[in-house]
Amino acid sequence: MHDKDLLGYLLDALDGEEKQQIERALRHDPALRWRLEQLRAQLPPRDSTPCDPPEGLAEQTCDLIEGCLVQCRRSDGAPRERCVGQRACSLADLAMAVGVFLASAMLFFPVLANSRYRSHLHTCQFNLQRLGAALRGFSQLNQGRFPAIPVTGNRSAAGIFAPILLEQEFLVDSRILVCPGSSLAQEPVAWNPPTLEEIDQAEGRLLKRLHRRMGGSYGYTLGYRIGKQYFPPRDEGRSHYAVMSDAPSLHLSQRRSSNHCGHGQNVLFEDSRVEFIVDPVEIAPRNALFVNRYGVAEAGADKDDYVIGRSDTPPLLPGSL
Repeated sequence: MHDKDLLGYLLDALDGEEKQQIERALRHDPALRWRLEQLRAQLPPRDSTPCDPPEGLAEQTCDLIEGCLVQCRRSDGAPRERCVGQRACSLADLAMAVGVFLASAMLFFPVLANSRYRSHLHTCQFNLQRLGAALRGFSQLNQGRFPAIPVTGNRSAAGIFAPILLEQEFLVDSRILVCPGSSLAQEPVAWNPPTLEEIDQAEGRLLKRLHRRMGGSYGYTLGYRIGKQYFPPRDEGRSHYAVMSDAPSLHLSQRRSSNHCGHGQNVLFEDSRVEFIVDPVEIAPRNALFVNRYGVAEAGADKDDYVIGRSDTPPLLPGSL
């Protein structure tokens, strides 16, 4: 059973049958119960999950109240309690209507938030699976190598994988580079990645802006180094080696991604498997997801040390070679 199933159980985002299956497994598996408590401790309070109300909800509520009050008036200005032949609306009626509305909202909003969260999570996983297929196609035509990140120059940032895959037509739809749970998906104007020519010609602030955004909502493997020699990522089909994930953040603990409310991150591995990982700092022999074994956000410390970098992260820190 995966962490994403336990997380769905904690968020009450599963249907009845799925929930019963997890509860049966929890009754017979102490290790699974222990893992569930670990995940529960890492989740923020439930009321911190963002949820936007349905569009026009406030206006509809005001119209409903105003309509109720209008029915209680007469053209001759007679008091409400003396209205005859009309459906009068008392303050008690109004209070009851507002109470019903608030009670319904308290039930509706958490369900809406959980449904939206789950939909975003699954769409993000599908995006990463398609990106994995694009990376695999690239490696098959490039001697087993994934898109390389140059150590210097305008292309020296992790997000360069996206313009490379798009320009060489291994990726034809740039929309899959946007996680629906990310801030990028909420922008009023649809995001478009820059071309390699635009990156090569940019400088100063414009270049920095392109670096920050060219990888979309996702991070990419930074390769590894041995001594002073840097090696770009290779495709060896390993089940334990992370290639991409929801992009790390700079403001959350352990650099965890903010794409899914900080609850965890989808991770694509070399064997094309996508897994939802709550804690980016894994127990040995696996690695931390967003820093190398020295705790630095740059290329791995050896061949098996994977590091996923933000779009604007260079493979090596300045002066490290």
